[in-house]
Amino acid sequence: MEFTHWKRRLQDHFERMGFSLLTERMAMQDMVKLEATHGAFLFFPVTIHLYERSGWKMIAFEAKTDEEPMLVEQQIASLFQLLMVTFQEEEREFLLGFHANTGRYLTDRNAPVGRLVRLIEECWYDGDVLRVETFDPFPGLFVAPPFAHQSYAFMPEGRTWRLSVGRTGRPANDYRFDGTILAPHRLPETELFTQTPLTVPLEEEDAIRSLLQSERQTIARFHQRAMATIHAYDPSFGFAWRGTQTFFHGVPVNPFAQRLWLEDGVTRYRILQQGSTRVLASGETCDTVIEMLDDAVSSEEPDGQAVSPIGQLLLGIWQQIESDEATYVTGVECRGISRAQADNRIRHALARQEAIDWIHRAPNDHDLCRFGGLTLSFPHRPPGVVTIERTETE
Repeated sequence: MEFTHWKRRLQDHFERMGFSLLTERMAMQDMVKLEATHGAFLFFPVTIHLYERSGWKMIAFEAKTDEEPMLVEQQIASLFQLLMVTFQEEEREFLLGFHANTGRYLTDRNAPVGRLVRLIEECWYDGDVLRVETFDPFPGLFVAPPFAHQSYAFMPEGRTWRLSVGRTGRPANDYRFDGTILAPHRLPETELFTQTPLTVPLEEEDAIRSLLQSERQTIARFHQRAMATIHAYDPSFGFAWRGTQTFFHGVPVNPFAQRLWLEDGVTRYRILQQGSTRVLASGETCDTVIEMLDDAVSSEEPDGQAVSPIGQLLLGIWQQIESDEATYVTGVECRGISRAQADNRIRHALARQEAIDWIHRAPNDHDLCRFGGLTLSFPHRPPGVVTIERTETE
């Protein structure tokens, strides 16, 4: 590698801009580390790493300061824009900045990468700022959009962008299967990206937008069909109740669905159960996988005893993994309503994705809540008797 190529010229440019630099050459990683200060421009010192990743000339900024985060972000963004304005134009095309404090990318707004990031934000993030959280301190242009259960990487090749796809599923507690984000997730440090045949010319903005929209629509349709398939057998599948897990036949369900690309350009759809890494369905087409998924989730329990709606609700709250409902729900007492009516009400409430209305929670006593027009009382920890009565209308 040409260690003194663009990194050295950029280092010299920082010095000409008036920065005081302490330089460390990290030859094993082909990286330059700069401790930079500027009495007039920066209110705090910054650490700058210069490295190459996935075809990009990366400039990673990190500020260790107690200043207001918004002020720090504005300072770093202003510094990068000043750098882009003053640095040689032919060197700027594939320069990409990364603010490690916030996970935000910094781009030259007038360069192709600036337009690409803007289109990603527009088409994949509905206009929100692209901020990628990753355990890797020195990423390339990695994207983990909220509509997918995997990550993407954009790599420049000559005068085109190439889209690569990550193989790792996102942590199960960070999303709902229908694509609704519950919390930010981080990309693993050693994420493996596989190149796809999907490429688009650098300057063709309409073509980039079309590719991004097509990928989002394809994944959204896949997730929607998978969700509908399982939901037909279990109306509570895919929905969480304020921190509890979702259960299917009494077993915690944390699946993710992906469309991968194999090395030869063939697509591979798969749906996995994250907790056990069990593959529920896998095939080359979406239709094939949905058929396999239907077969997988339509199978009954080994003993033929399905978990009742009441049991499913309680097992979900108690977060028990066994499907033997009777081990945990030792009895059900219904007051003013029959067991069948209570089951039906809870089944419909699960299908409507109603939230639990907690009245009382006590680690050493009974919990009390309202759900589906019923008031339920049960031990905070299993096993125990569940008492159910109609909720009094005010």
